[in-house]
Amino acid sequence: MTSFKAEKILFWQPLFEQSSINVTRICIMKISQFSIILALTLISVAAHGDPDPTDLAAESLGKLAKAEAISVDIAIAEEAVLSQGLKIRTLREGSVVLSRAKGFKFSRSGALLKQQVAYDGNNVYGIGDKAKVFVSVPISGTNDEVMDVLTKEAGAYLPGRDLFYKDAAEELLAEVLEAHYLGIAPVAGAACHYVVFRGPDVDWHLWINESDMLPSKYLITSKWMTGTPEFEMTFSNWNLNPSIDDQTFVLSAPAGYAQAKFIDMQPTH
Repeated sequence: MTSFKAEKILFWQPLFEQSSINVTRICIMKISQFSIILALTLISVAAHGDPDPTDLAAESLGKLAKAEAISVDIAIAEEAVLSQGLKIRTLREGSVVLSRAKGFKFSRSGALLKQQVAYDGNNVYGIGDKAKVFVSVPISGTNDEVMDVLTKEAGAYLPGRDLFYKDAAEELLAEVLEAHYLGIAPVAGAACHYVVFRGPDVDWHLWINESDMLPSKYLITSKWMTGTPEFEMTFSNWNLNPSIDDQTFVLSAPAGYAQAKFIDMQPTH
């Protein structure tokens, strides 16, 4: 496991001021010097005892796992690559409300959609306002089990659900090939630990608020998909002890909405 701080890399002053030195030789010298400095920097950073990125992620996700109830506002930036190679980026806002004992609700809205997906312990619900569809299906199980069924079998979309599983840290860190600590970076004005993890199929980044150790931003890069699209979620207004009543996760069909499947709620891209 390696740690790396970009700001600790030192660059020599440009050598081009010495007009008598051949430019080609200068470039070779600078590349060689940079390689040596990078290697020394990695050794130096490790020796200076920067926080372990895996420990930071485990602590942050562990706080969510231990919470019996959670509410948070989310801002989503999601990329898609169209068939002609054009990459588009959609921006959406929403929220997540979760009770380990009672269920969950994921909400998101943007130019192409406005929808909610919820589970109350007995049924799963979905409302797609743009498509004017409603879903209600009886099901039982833990939150984690139902989230798996919804996303893997029913075609539902639960943004950022990876972070809300009871065993999120174990699952996300299980296939990590490399872990890097990139120092302190600002997110919405707050100082955050910036950690990056490389996996076999995706690389993911996590910005962890230095003061409360909760996630501030989460980014995934699907590196083997055409165009390497990214999914980014920014969090605000975390509450690990929200007031949740029995009706929070119960959705009713609005007038005029057609009964449908979860897959019918999704936008075309």
